[in-house]
Amino acid sequence: MMSLQVVSEDRELLQEVADFLLDEHLIANALISGEAIYKINEGDKITDTGVYHLKAISKSLLFRKINHKLREKYAERTPLLYSEPIILIDPIQTEYLLKWLAKV
Repeated sequence: MMSLQVVSEDRELLQEVADFLLDEHLIANALISGEAIYKINEGDKITDTGVYHLKAISKSLLFRKINHKLREKYAERTPLLYSEPIILIDPIQTEYLLKWLAKV
């Protein structure tokens, strides 16, 4: 299992991504946070940008499929996408989440 992380300056894009991935059964749930500050080093200066954060639970084996589908659908608008492993999760919750996800 993984925690899928999606970051974008466009909150509406993240809502669309969440709906798309839920419809495709590629994520079991979605949480979109309020605006946060994203800092990046651009070589000669550090810049701040307001971004939103989508978190979702999925199967680790679905990451490549998710990435491919988002690249196909959004092309240059594809948000920053990465995953973090879920080390422990309640077994009953795991069973509940797995029944909503695509088979691998």
